[in-house]
Amino acid sequence: MKLLDRYIAGAVATGTGIALLVIMGLNVFFSIIEEIDELNGGSYSIAKMLQYVALTLPRGIYELFPTAALIGGLTGMGALAVNSELVAMRASGMSVWRIVRSVLQAGLVLLVFVVALGEGVAPVAEQYGQRLRAGALEKRISFMGQEGVWVRDETRYIHVNKIFDNDILADVSVFEFDRNRQMTTTTHADTVSYQGGKWVLHNMRQTLFAGDSAKARVEETFTMPALLTPEVINVVVLKPENMSVQDIRQFLGYLETNGLETQQYRYALYIRFVTPVSVLLMLFISLPFVFGSLRSTGTGQRFIVGIMAGFGFYLVNQMAGQAGQVYGWNPLLVSVVPGLAVLLAGIHALRRI
Repeated sequence: MKLLDRYIAGAVATGTGIALLVIMGLNVFFSIIEEIDELNGGSYSIAKMLQYVALTLPRGIYELFPTAALIGGLTGMGALAVNSELVAMRASGMSVWRIVRSVLQAGLVLLVFVVALGEGVAPVAEQYGQRLRAGALEKRISFMGQEGVWVRDETRYIHVNKIFDNDILADVSVFEFDRNRQMTTTTHADTVSYQGGKWVLHNMRQTLFAGDSAKARVEETFTMPALLTPEVINVVVLKPENMSVQDIRQFLGYLETNGLETQQYRYALYIRFVTPVSVLLMLFISLPFVFGSLRSTGTGQRFIVGIMAGFGFYLVNQMAGQAGQVYGWNPLLVSVVPGLAVLLAGIHALRRI
């Protein structure tokens, strides 16, 4: 059976790879069309625009990989059905559920790839891409790199390691100079939040320089009227859906400690687990089509059905998440229920074959 398992895995992987190339080709095309309006003929050039689009590719692959897996299952296994290879497998004593197991074994390999991409590559590339784009579009940002954002505000230089949604910054340092370019104050805060039109620094440590002397100051909370403008935050904000599991969990701890709303980040955390599992789910749901109504149809028709079903599932997940945040539904249930419904429908369909 190992030979058949590898053969089935090859068919699924080939179909998924081809589907992913087509989907991401369309994704890149529409991303470029969207970014063309932002070209300013100066710092945000065509080269930087293309670099930004390339850096967002890992996130796109991660989000759309379940759809590609569904299409890959339909086309890869569909080709075996058209060539009567599935019939030969079943005639040799291989049951439907044994074929399902072979397909899901291939899906486990794809799942490992998705997790590695989503947790290791996509968040870093997305963050760097956002910083690259923001640095080209926002003139007040002096430098943006892997170590954070540098912003100059007259005689102050501000470094922010991370900018989260909801106007919350992490690992912030402020360096102030006088007109003679002599440093007068250094300020560091673990986190900074925007409240009532002012910035509140948490766990603030400050050093004041006066001539040859220095004075240290420590405050649990410290209010600073002006730090960063909302425009700067909007262009470099790190949204929860683009964060890794580790970053989301760390930020959840901060929100819980300070009594802030956590639902948006809890939903993003659960989605980080649901998305890879959806690869297996999409492969599983493709099999009733292969054994059923689409077993004798062409590759093009199966491809269209896969795109419709995959994007339909993606849209349902997105709509459920938005509705859950608006109406305060349990984030875990909102994340799991759509996939569970599809799983039960797939089991019912396979049992009728």
